[in-house]
Amino acid sequence: MNYRTKSVRMLTLALATLFLSVGTFAGNNTDNNKTTIKARQAVEEAAPDDWYTFANSADRCIRKKVNLAEAKTWLQKSLDIKETPYNLAIMGDYYNLNNLPEKALEYYVKSLRVGLQEDINYKDAVTHEKMMKVRKSLLKSSS
Repeated sequence: MNYRTKSVRMLTLALATLFLSVGTFAGNNTDNNKTTIKARQAVEEAAPDDWYTFANSADRCIRKKVNLAEAKTWLQKSLDIKETPYNLAIMGDYYNLNNLPEKALEYYVKSLRVGLQEDINYKDAVTHEKMMKVRKSLLKSSS
């Protein structure tokens, strides 16, 4: 194989890789836009006192890591309507995602506390596990 043929093959391979990469990122962006659009639509259709829809829409955005500023606004509105273990844990997730472990820990603890106030037998293993991970990372960073 001569130098020119090898160069053409390498250029073709590089271009194919580039197009596949662009296609992959475009696909993720479309998925993220769908999440944001559906969340906004749900919030627009929600009743003013529907804390769950605001929290759920924020949760979807936080899990997909899109539209975080608007998600926090929805989450704050949900908390203003009613503090529940669900929306408090999501606020913990928001702060954890934004590298604010102290705030995340505060909201995870508050979530568990509110759950126990509502039901003495309340258990939320997922939030408890998140709380312990954040606590462990805080202890490591302080030592």
